[in-house]
Amino acid sequence: MQKFAGRLIVEEIKGRNGLFCVGTLKTSIGDFKVKDPALDQFKRGSYEGDFLVEKIYTKGVPWRGGFFTELIAKIAEGGFIIADESDAPPQDLPSTQAEPDPVDEKFQNTSQSAPIQEVVRPIAKKRSESTENDDMELFGIELYSAFIQCAQIALDPTVDREQFRRQRDRLKEAGYRFNAQDQVWTIVQD
Repeated sequence: MQKFAGRLIVEEIKGRNGLFCVGTLKTSIGDFKVKDPALDQFKRGSYEGDFLVEKIYTKGVPWRGGFFTELIAKIAEGGFIIADESDAPPQDLPSTQAEPDPVDEKFQNTSQSAPIQEVVRPIAKKRSESTENDDMELFGIELYSAFIQCAQIALDPTVDREQFRRQRDRLKEAGYRFNAQDQVWTIVQD
């Protein structure tokens, strides 16, 4: 594992299965693509800090009848050590026109059957029994307890990427905001 000081540029992309984020890590030794589920919590922008890189590798990606190779940095668990974030969109955002949705990539790697369909669950604004049950199922007992107490929540990016996105979207809807420096979701006070 190697620690790099650098700048992470996060781009939010609307894929067939919902919003997802990818990043470009700019370091003194080069630029690397970052495709970590934890990025789905970040908003579009630039983040300065230290990054614990577990490994660097190349990956060939077929996309829309073509093929390209990426240089990818795998960030270690807890490896996003953010010192400063900029809400202003950076001028040097990477082009993401050929960015496949990671959910589709995972599905294509495990099965050659028909593509998965987006599951859209209606989410009620007011708590009802069914919403409480849905939230309990979505978050699990421990996170659900923090959710109903409006406590800080740290999502686990190692869960299924689709579930991770649903958790993120539910937190946003409930009035939570992601704090990149602390890597937690907190309720926004009106």
